[in-house]
Amino acid sequence: MLDQYHSTMAKLSAEHPVLGLALSHHQSTRGTPMSFVDKPYLIELYADAANCNDWVIRKAVQTGMSELSVQIALQKAGWQGRIVAYVLPTYSIRDRFVKQRVDPLLRFVPAYRERCPGGMTMGNEKAKKARTGSLKLKKFGAGSMLFLGSNTPGDFVEFSADLLIVDEFDHCDPENLAKAKDRLRESPYPQMIRLGNPTLPNVGISRLYDESDRRRWYMQCGHCGERQPVDWFINVVRRDEGTGQWLPRDHKGWAGAQAHNHVQGNWEGGPDIRPVCRRCTEPFDRVAAGALWVAEGEGSTRGYWMSRLDVLSQRLTDLYLEWLKAQGDPTKLAAFYCSVLGIPFEYSGARLDQSMLEAAAIGDNLDYSGGDQYRRLTVTAGIDVGSVMNLSISVIEAAKGQNGKPDASLPPVRRAVLVQACRTFDEVQDALIRYHVKSCVIDAQPETHKAQELRDYFINNGGAQVWLCRFFPTPRVGALPYGMQLKYRIQEVRVDRTAVFDVSFADIQERRRTFPADVFTVLGWSDQMRAPVRVLNEDKGRIVWHEGSAADHFRLADVYDRIAYDLLQQGGSYSAL
Repeated sequence: MLDQYHSTMAKLSAEHPVLGLALSHHQSTRGTPMSFVDKPYLIELYADAANCNDWVIRKAVQTGMSELSVQIALQKAGWQGRIVAYVLPTYSIRDRFVKQRVDPLLRFVPAYRERCPGGMTMGNEKAKKARTGSLKLKKFGAGSMLFLGSNTPGDFVEFSADLLIVDEFDHCDPENLAKAKDRLRESPYPQMIRLGNPTLPNVGISRLYDESDRRRWYMQCGHCGERQPVDWFINVVRRDEGTGQWLPRDHKGWAGAQAHNHVQGNWEGGPDIRPVCRRCTEPFDRVAAGALWVAEGEGSTRGYWMSRLDVLSQRLTDLYLEWLKAQGDPTKLAAFYCSVLGIPFEYSGARLDQSMLEAAAIGDNLDYSGGDQYRRLTVTAGIDVGSVMNLSISVIEAAKGQNGKPDASLPPVRRAVLVQACRTFDEVQDALIRYHVKSCVIDAQPETHKAQELRDYFINNGGAQVWLCRFFPTPRVGALPYGMQLKYRIQEVRVDRTAVFDVSFADIQERRRTFPADVFTVLGWSDQMRAPVRVLNEDKGRIVWHEGSAADHFRLADVYDRIAYDLLQQGGSYSAL
């Protein structure tokens, strides 16, 4: 039986060398054998990896692709004597990747260790490092592997390669990637794999996938036999037309999960919601039986799309709870789309339109007086500074549930009570006092000195917490909303402009922001609210809100008002360092 096993594995390795390597020798960095039990979609890629002439892989996180990429690199270099160039966004990411994902394999997996300089001898720590090579260059078998950071131009003009692997494609330097592709021109058998999480539509890995044969993992319904890709919106969730809330399509599965959580106090280990068949509308189990890759396009490049929905060990209930928490927060929504669904995110709607503003104008008429009735309320304000000071003052109220009563589980509503243009800073100061504003954000420019005077007045006399705001771009998602950074000593807040514009847009679209019924009587308000347009900046490769030559002062005042609300949630004080 053992001889038969060895014969079978030898035949498998001859026909599908990377798959054979994975099953015969490979171990994960945790020391466990290779398994496809929860990721059966990987089998085709392992089986066909010897012919990866031009692959594009748009993926979610933790789908097994980095593991596969490393094994392809090892097999090509160590068993076929090829030169492999593995590109990551930066040299610092490259260093971490090599230390955590590559070097442990070379040190502890016998089949890999014997192809390193020095072979199977263990030696001391110095000998181990010499055997695995530098973080950049590793001799392996008759071939070699180069690990490069795309931000280092010099790395891309000094080598020839047979296989180019570009990981996290959208975050790599495009100019240097073009140079890297040139390194394949002298190879008699050039091959290339580009993979990564998507960022924006029609950009980077998303554009490459759209131009490929667009393969998707089709699972089979156990009731009617229909094969279909598991789609989040078609198979898993639906939006209730009456309430606008997202609900699981699998009602029984969700009821079981809720009952388990009620008894156990957590969602772990209980019933899981299942996808619902697009044909027979029955819930079905995600299993490997009957599943296969289906090309939905006609491009010459082979393209794969992998989502967390394809991972059989991924509980859909956990993803549904994550989806609910992301509602109303474009930053979290973008992370869900890209990291879970493996698709690019672009917020629906390019600009506010008149119908959206009219739908939000449902409050009482503008209140130009203020008074003591605001003292017990949570009041915020936003101020954009220009030739006049555009002011927005709002009251924060609990949202109402389906029964018409306040529901603390829903995001609160910001109800604007005053929207106006002030001629002087004295008028602004008087309004903040009359409405008992608790948190205020003002544009730090162009009148920095006057904005600081307003801030200092309230520091010395009490009342509103006044913060100066500056915009700056950041790709990071931090603990605070829209990349917020706080400088308490000077009471300055910095935020990502695009991200906070997205949030305020979502507030209006989702009815979490309301305006007075007569707000359209305010000169210029409607035009300025509708001025910014969400567009793609081709040079920077990111979405931005651009107003062109049109004034957008009231829109900015609304944005600053939203930041003032979020600052209240942070609980920052003037004495904080």
